[in-house]
Amino acid sequence: MGIHQLAGTLTALRHTINGGLPRGACAVLLEIMAACCALLGQLSEALRSSEDPRAAAAHARLIETLFRYTVREQLQCAIHLESTAAHLLADDDLAAACEGATDFSRPATVHSQRAHYRGTADFLASWLGLNFHEADHRVSDAHLLIARRAIDGSAIAPRLAKLAQLYTGSPVLDPRSVARAARALDKFEPADTAFEGLPLDATATHADGRTLEEHIVELFQEPDLATAQSCVSELIAAERLARKTIKSPQPGFYPRGTIGECDRYELIVAGAQREEIRSVLGQSDNPRTDAGKSARGAQDSSAAQEDHTGDRPADRPGEHPAARDDLFSSDEPMPPWAQEPAGQPPEDQQTGFPQGGEQELDNADPGTADTGQQQPGDAGPLADLEVPVPQRRLNALIAALKNRGSSRTGKTVAPRIAIHIKLGSLADLKNPDNLTSISEHGVKLGPADTGQLICQGEIFRVIFGPDGQPLDLGRSERFFTEAMKRAIFARDRGCIVPGCTAGPEMLEYHHDTWWEHGGGTSTRNGSCLCRAHHHAIHTKLLTLVSMGGLAHIILPKHLDPLQRPQRNRIHLAA
Repeated sequence: MGIHQLAGTLTALRHTINGGLPRGACAVLLEIMAACCALLGQLSEALRSSEDPRAAAAHARLIETLFRYTVREQLQCAIHLESTAAHLLADDDLAAACEGATDFSRPATVHSQRAHYRGTADFLASWLGLNFHEADHRVSDAHLLIARRAIDGSAIAPRLAKLAQLYTGSPVLDPRSVARAARALDKFEPADTAFEGLPLDATATHADGRTLEEHIVELFQEPDLATAQSCVSELIAAERLARKTIKSPQPGFYPRGTIGECDRYELIVAGAQREEIRSVLGQSDNPRTDAGKSARGAQDSSAAQEDHTGDRPADRPGEHPAARDDLFSSDEPMPPWAQEPAGQPPEDQQTGFPQGGEQELDNADPGTADTGQQQPGDAGPLADLEVPVPQRRLNALIAALKNRGSSRTGKTVAPRIAIHIKLGSLADLKNPDNLTSISEHGVKLGPADTGQLICQGEIFRVIFGPDGQPLDLGRSERFFTEAMKRAIFARDRGCIVPGCTAGPEMLEYHHDTWWEHGGGTSTRNGSCLCRAHHHAIHTKLLTLVSMGGLAHIILPKHLDPLQRPQRNRIHLAA
């Protein structure tokens, strides 16, 4: 086919799409659809032969759009099969449909007595070659998001009507994430009796009195899709915990047999031990601490004979005196981001930033810190590839176990606990049931674990009150002190780029107004960024702007055509 013929065909297709399709011409419509599927294969093959990256990007986007349409249409087809009772079709009609030789001029023939299939899910599984559970899930999801059927076959609105509008009407959202949320919400509801003539709508409510469905729909409006999915997952997990629909397993260390020449174990932790393990994993993943580098070395970490206290520069002699300040204040007013909402009593915020979890170059701007050049003592960019992530985490855990004695000879990861507690909880210590906290890794700790950590003195304090403001060094010092880092982290709780899930051990601290451009060293002019996004800011792949005294990120136009200043909400969802 020549280019002129192809252009003429495209014009005819446009007229067909804009003018609509005739109803009742099933044979013709099915033949056209089959031809379109064959044409799609040829078009994709032709596009893949192009070496233009723009064609590759546009092609991938179109295929994803087609995939999402197909996922939505799978549920539509399940309801269509159910409403037409396709599972009752006679053998001859099914055989003709397989061969594409159906005679639509005569009515369909159905079994008058027992048919081959018990219902739509059974027919779907056999007709499409699906696992029965997958087919059953499609029918169940269709009842939640497309339509339900009464006993007389009439259509009833889907059980989750608001989520249904989002599922069918939002081309941006991945329909699978909406279906997962609908499936989770349905578990909070009583069994539906629509087929028995008594349809039950969604009634599960949140603590604020609004339905959970309304909350989920609102969370899905978040522009950043990763943040939206994280917030939805957090809400569902919180509801499961509150309703006690999930029973926590018994914490412990369980042997799970031998596979080949390896022993397999299962580790289940709870309470403050969750934060200890997360701290070990986070620090072992950090390529810029001595302990993180050690975890990337030989599996026998006991060979390391260096001083354990050399884990970070701030622990060495000659550190900045302010780096060890655990409590500080000034005469400046409280920053806007630390103020309580109107009508509520002021509460100070307390947090702890782990001593020794930062990278050696956390203080430095990426203009000098992240040049891509190999640093002294660094194994180079291929070091991370040489030891798999699970192996180096195991190395760090075994090394920590070996160095619990008095000798402590190796450079290993030592778990550190840093928690955030509201001042109101500390002021009411007579009622220990109100004393709760959240760790830097997002672990919510109950009264017993929080009280134990306070007694052990394993927390650092950052106080914000009516007359308290963290330190401001102006232009006298370039690098942020440890106390200032803890204050910045208390505000940002992680990398401020929307959707970023980097842990606290992987954070660096950026001057919002660059030091070389005259910016000062203060908490007002500092923000948390992971290493990759810190570098992206300095290479101008991302734009940082200040709004209301807080740094916001403007994503590239292809990710956010509206160019809205945003902040990461994933860390706040916890």
